[in-house]
Amino acid sequence: LFYLRLPKDIKDYKVILMDATVATGAAAMMAIRVLLDHDVAESNILLVSLLMAESGVHTIAYAFPKVQIVTTAIDPEINDKFYVLPGIGNFGDRYFGTEPSEEC
Repeated sequence: LFYLRLPKDIKDYKVILMDATVATGAAAMMAIRVLLDHDVAESNILLVSLLMAESGVHTIAYAFPKVQIVTTAIDPEINDKFYVLPGIGNFGDRYFGTEPSEEC
């Protein structure tokens, strides 16, 4: 967690948590945990993602069964670098022209 700024009364709202791609679910789980720590009810959290790996869906659903999950597609696996396969690639790298080298 690098930065946190939430409304003081966030516990009174339904929260839409957006994550473009979910591979392992670790980042989404941390964000959900932060919301829960600020008294947001688990049933008031909606996780929205463009693409999710099956393992990430299972991880989040097991840990937080009352969180609703909405996604456009579920891909079957992740690789050893934790990229969703076949996935959509890293949009940020493509957009900003910062493709990683083959050595990474």
